[in-house]
This record gives sequence, structure tokens and C-alpha cells, in this order.
Amino acid sequence: MSQEITNKTRCILTREGIEIWITPEQEQKIFKITQDGKNRLIEIEGENLMTNSISGIYSAEAIKNLRRKKQGWWQCEDCGRWHQKGEQCGCAGGRY
Repeated sequence: MSQEITNKTRCILTREGIEIWITPEQEQKIFKITQDGKNRLIEIEGENLMTNSISGIYSAEAIKNLRRKKQGWWQCEDCGRWHQKGEQCGCAGGRY
């Protein structure tokens, strides 16, 4: 796996669960295209998709958290730490 520097920090998530990583500049262009409410085919990063199949455009942090939840992890409301399914946090109201 290469460790290339990228500015693709936003993610288009489709209703089918496909992630397409884009730059903030690309996000602005796509946002403008989808504002008129017309369904059309657009090309993004070599992929063709209908604008009505876009679930949303999310930050890298939101996608990371979504992936954790899909894997059964949960986040403690008090301290914010992530835990595997069935694991207890052990914090005392946010303090360790």
C-alpha cells in the first residue's frame, strides 16, 4: 500500500454503500450540481453515478466512525473512547 499525500478528505457515500473520496473543491462542484433536484448521471473519480444515488458527502472522521459502528464497536458517551462489542468501558463518568 502506498503512502501518498492526498487532499481527498471528503467522501461521497452512495445508497449502495460505495465510498468515493474527493477533494473539498470537488465537493463544492458536486454540491452545486445536485442543488437543482434533477437526477442526472455524473462522473466522479472514474465512476459514473446518478445524483439521486448519493446518500451524502461526509468527513473522513464520520466515515471512520460509521465503519466502526458497522463492525459492532460502540463509543462511550462519557469519555468518548471506542470499545469492541460487549466490552465495558470502565471509566468513572469520563475519568480514568
